Amino acid sequence: MRRTLENISERRLVGELFNLFQPPIRISTMDWARKYRNITSKETSFGIGQFDPMLTPYMEYVYECLDNPYIPTIISQKSARIAWTETINNYRGKKIHTNPSPMLLGFATGAACKNFGKIKWANFLANIPVLKNIVNAGVAKNKQSFFEYDFPNGSLRLVTLGSISSQKSDNFPYIEIEEPDDAPNDVSGQGDTLANLKQRQKTVPTTLKKLIFGGTPTNKDFSRVEAAIKASNQMVFKAECHHCKELIAMDGNAFNNIQYSDYQDRKIHDIYGKCDPETAMFICPNCQVEWTFEQKNLNIIAGKKFGFTDHTGTFSKGWHAKKPEITEAFGFIFSELLSPFPPSNFVELTKLKILADLDKARGKEGLMKSYYNNNRGEPYASGFSAMEVEDMVKLRSNYPQDVIPMEGLVLTAGVDVQHNRFAIILLAWGRNGNVYLITWKEIFGNVFNPQDPVWDELTNFCLSNIEHVTGKTLPISAVSIDSGDGNTVELVYRWVNQMNLRLEFNGNVRATKGVKELKFSHDDVYKEPAIPDPVSYKQVRRSLAERMGVTLYQLGAHRAHDEVLRRISLNTVEEATHDVFYFNEQSYGGFEEQILSCRKLIDTTGNTQKEVYQLVSGKRKEAMDGCKNAFHAAYAIGVREFSNDRWKAIEDYLLK
Repeated sequence: MRRTLENISERRLVGELFNLFQPPIRISTMDWARKYRNITSKETSFGIGQFDPMLTPYMEYVYECLDNPYIPTIISQKSARIAWTETINNYRGKKIHTNPSPMLLGFATGAACKNFGKIKWANFLANIPVLKNIVNAGVAKNKQSFFEYDFPNGSLRLVTLGSISSQKSDNFPYIEIEEPDDAPNDVSGQGDTLANLKQRQKTVPTTLKKLIFGGTPTNKDFSRVEAAIKASNQMVFKAECHHCKELIAMDGNAFNNIQYSDYQDRKIHDIYGKCDPETAMFICPNCQVEWTFEQKNLNIIAGKKFGFTDHTGTFSKGWHAKKPEITEAFGFIFSELLSPFPPSNFVELTKLKILADLDKARGKEGLMKSYYNNNRGEPYASGFSAMEVEDMVKLRSNYPQDVIPMEGLVLTAGVDVQHNRFAIILLAWGRNGNVYLITWKEIFGNVFNPQDPVWDELTNFCLSNIEHVTGKTLPISAVSIDSGDGNTVELVYRWVNQMNLRLEFNGNVRATKGVKELKFSHDDVYKEPAIPDPVSYKQVRRSLAERMGVTLYQLGAHRAHDEVLRRISLNTVEEATHDVFYFNEQSYGGFEEQILSCRKLIDTTGNTQKEVYQLVSGKRKEAMDGCKNAFHAAYAIGVREFSNDRWKAIEDYLLK
């Protein structure tokens, strides 16, 4: 207590001591919001006036979890317009009023932090007299800050995520994080964001702490929100169909149930093209009956009859947990289909989907990413990199490992060099640009030692003849090997020279270096190396490759990554007969995992769209790098331009 006995009367002192030790007021957040909250047009466009928490009925169980002292962590993966912000504002306001404590509210950036304190929080307090009278009471106006708020027995501190590391020694029973995916990437260098925040509450008893962590997800496998949800019980709300009485999950996948038609009479709209968003309707995936927007809202209310009883004995009121065994972290997955507000009707959502599709058809993905993040409430994965491992496994073809199928006619190998092994991909190429995986393997040894048997194993593999299903054998026609590792580059060049002295290859063993590796580049998978200028060639310092007489080939790594995934994805197209990448089950394992180990991230913050493949933490990509080199080897020998006579000559040899 800051004031001394000389400054206050004895009666005032007794009164303040009474307030200090009185028990917290017992009231639920929903009842508190009904009693004290008055919402204005400065805060929202909907539900202006006395706050009605039942305007968003799916939030009732969320309120109860926030009030529940036996649920320490609440996580939200959310779309727009689901009233998450208002829900948390109500809980935070109720806590300040009835059960105050030191509180920490974290933001992704300083601008977001200041905007909240100066505008959103100020507007919230201005319309709730019971809070306005106690927050910063007695603090001079010229000493008030947008980042520090005091109230009896507690305080609210606004900080950025990057500065939370400086709060390690502070004790915060209440921590709230908004939009963690918007934080700079260097924050991830501190480790798992949610785990770090939990460390700030280690000394707080479970029933006294609350960690609220949520926001809109961004990029799949790189979203802090997505990672937090995966560590939770993963709850989704299910509505009850008014016709068949089945429960339908109102998550991002439910957007696939919104159907619409083309304009009649082949009309083409200036904005929406051939698609007519006014025909949009939600079709129950079980009984195929249409839901109107109003009926959808009623079905959500009806869905509250169902759910599960959590570990505290509370019924979930429409929410269903994928992992009910997790009791420390309750994760809510929201999509905009839950929203009762008019801008979230099926026609408006369809307009956004059509515009995103049209934008993507032009080679831009900004609108599609926004549609997934802000409307579906899901993290986004770009293009072919969106495929999941289990989906790719289902696309396997049924032909033997290490045996060339009938359609395979020309073999190329790609070699990725690691410090303790060579990762090898062997592909067979056929007509129409189709390609078949034959072998995926790794051979281990001390790559730094040119006398190590691992180099002989690599040589013997590349010189081997591979069995064809006809009983004949085919040699490996070309090999491309990565020389980008500065520690092994000289050894790779030496091996390339030795292999090219053999008549079997006729110079078709090539050392490669990936152009920009995973970053976007217009460079093609294969391009002819530049010829040095004869004048400057003698005047400048020659590279190691030039001194060793090796031609170094630049491999368009980004384009090659696209090409591998594009061809694999054609397995999902029934009528696809050209440029398909067929693959089988490999006993070595992990092929699909390594092919899909990178996600393509789309940056639309500038004037131009930027693309980059980024390796998912904990995964490896040697198989993909081997494929890229095997593609380079094939393009180098002109497989794409082989004439019919050349293909026929190989077929005649195999069939005789």
